[in-house]
Amino acid sequence: MSETKKCRLRVSRVFLAMGITVGTLFGADALRRSFDSQQPYNIKVHGDFRNSAENVETSTGRSLSYETSDVATTAFEGIKYLGYSEFELSKDDISKGILSIYTDKSPARASDQGQMVDLADEKNEYYSLVEEKVYLNEDATDALNRMMEAYANETGLADFIVYGTTDTFTGENSFCPQKFSESKAGYCVDLALNAYGNMLTYDGCDAEGWIVENCWKYGFVVRYPEGKKDKTGNEYCPWHLRYVGEVHAAIMANKKMCIEEYLDYLEQYTFEEPYSFTFNNEAYQIYSVSGDDDRLETRVPISGNYELSGDNRNSVIIMQKN
Repeated sequence: MSETKKCRLRVSRVFLAMGITVGTLFGADALRRSFDSQQPYNIKVHGDFRNSAENVETSTGRSLSYETSDVATTAFEGIKYLGYSEFELSKDDISKGILSIYTDKSPARASDQGQMVDLADEKNEYYSLVEEKVYLNEDATDALNRMMEAYANETGLADFIVYGTTDTFTGENSFCPQKFSESKAGYCVDLALNAYGNMLTYDGCDAEGWIVENCWKYGFVVRYPEGKKDKTGNEYCPWHLRYVGEVHAAIMANKKMCIEEYLDYLEQYTFEEPYSFTFNNEAYQIYSVSGDDDRLETRVPISGNYELSGDNRNSVIIMQKN
């Protein structure tokens, strides 16, 4: 049997290996430092950086300051206009919209119209048209259809005739004896009645008075309501409806205001202190932006969840949905 050889650990070899390893590490580190010092600085970082809390600037209204912290938080302290962006309004924005007040001196124009549709193609069976080609704003058309269906369900009648929208015949034997400069914008509906084949002027009375009392639920108002001539300049015209949207119509009905009074009322409300209103369990904030400059600046939600309308005077009304 052969004798097994025993391996002996030599201390000298261990020290030699350790020396080679340390030398290699020092050499690599020196090479890295030399390489880094020769690299060109071709990475550009944009922005201002603060090295200490002493350099933090306070908010000046239009600018926001941010500060890092090692404390976890979901709050945006000090950011007053979080979720809003600057928005610039022009004179054209002020001159048109569902709340605009049009006069003979400042009439509506065809260019003020939004998306228009032919009622002959869109109407339901609960009312009729005086002629085949009658055009109305698309949103107003949808509201008109819903209102007339509700009227028919409530009264059992389908006796209304849309006598005019953007243009209404007001000559001899007219059933809507006055036309208005605002109609050209496409938000107005002039009504007459069909009584056993005969056309009658709508006076807002009897069962048909349901429309005067309930049109606000569908975004319409009687543009020239009873007892408001000193504000509107016109006598009571129950047959002339104006679409302003459900929220604005609901507020006006609640406060018994005509459009002129409503716009005057909104002048006191600003972006910082808006008017709050709840409609159909949805919260809205409404504010007015006024000025005589060619361009006005305000803030609007970044989400885009807002509507605006000029008043054709010197203001724009902004309504945001929260």
